[in-house]
Amino acid sequence: MWRAHKLAKNPYVIARYSMSLHKPFQIRPSKPITTEPTQDFATLLQHSSKKGMRVTWIGFVSNVGLTISKGTAGVLMNSASLLADATHSFSDLLSDFVTLYTFKMSRKVPDSIYPYGYGKYETIGSLSVSALLMAGGAGIGFHSFDLLLNTMDGTHNTSELDPNAAWFALGSVLVKEWLYRITLKVGRSERSDVLIANAWHHRSDAYSSFVALIAIGGTYAGIPIFDPLGGMLVSCMILKSGSEIMWSSSRELLDKSISESELDEIKNIVASVKDKNILDFYSIRGRKFGPFHHLDLTLQLNPNLPIYQAHAIEQSVRLAIKQKCSHVQEVIIHIDAEKQSRHF
Repeated sequence: MWRAHKLAKNPYVIARYSMSLHKPFQIRPSKPITTEPTQDFATLLQHSSKKGMRVTWIGFVSNVGLTISKGTAGVLMNSASLLADATHSFSDLLSDFVTLYTFKMSRKVPDSIYPYGYGKYETIGSLSVSALLMAGGAGIGFHSFDLLLNTMDGTHNTSELDPNAAWFALGSVLVKEWLYRITLKVGRSERSDVLIANAWHHRSDAYSSFVALIAIGGTYAGIPIFDPLGGMLVSCMILKSGSEIMWSSSRELLDKSISESELDEIKNIVASVKDKNILDFYSIRGRKFGPFHHLDLTLQLNPNLPIYQAHAIEQSVRLAIKQKCSHVQEVIIHIDAEKQSRHF
């Protein structure tokens, strides 16, 4: 009764009340939709950079010690295999320099100069490391072949070979295998191709040191041909691993698609957030951008949806993908109101 009395005495209130009865009912979002990932991207890059730089510096310091020790022992103990192995360790130093620079650059936050990020620096780095790997393998191969010819002609003198050279080769095997394992572990956890390439550079040096160990033993036992044959075997293994890394990096530079299993993972994520307003999704594709993935896809939405609701659905799909796939850096979503043919 009191409310009716107040309304009757206030014409302005009556007018406002009567207009509200004829006003269409609308639902609007009360708060902006949160679209940022739970972990800041810049913080993620900084944390990743620290681990990669640390393991590369460990490898660099180790390679300095191995190069000096094996080179000196190879000269003083008259071991061609150990000397060739020291040359390979020196090539690892160049690889570490390339890895340090390109890995650090690839973890920089996108800016106005590189708006899509610096991820391709890592691809260039793995390509460069593979080239150094193959160059080192070819050098060892030529040296060993020349040594093989001298051995067959009887012009290679092995009588002064010191068997203690084997201890240097054994130490190198243990150190380089350890470096391979820790570098590969970090490379896989950070999805870093350049760290993985550098890990294989360590493994190739472990191979060469092991063959040098066998060659030194064979030569000391009176079978000098083991030395050059071992070097040639090492050369072939290094060339094989280097060519595989180079081929993978080249395809990444040409924007090869990510694997079918990775695409299926994205499809499952989109399907998990699909509702009655998402009629279909298609044209999903992705490419590697260094350690990250860039994706684009198409959503077919209910054509009667208002723009703000369509935008909210687009943002929710993007957020779901980034939350479940931390390596996805960019997701471009195109919205269709009706079924369209594939865009590629």
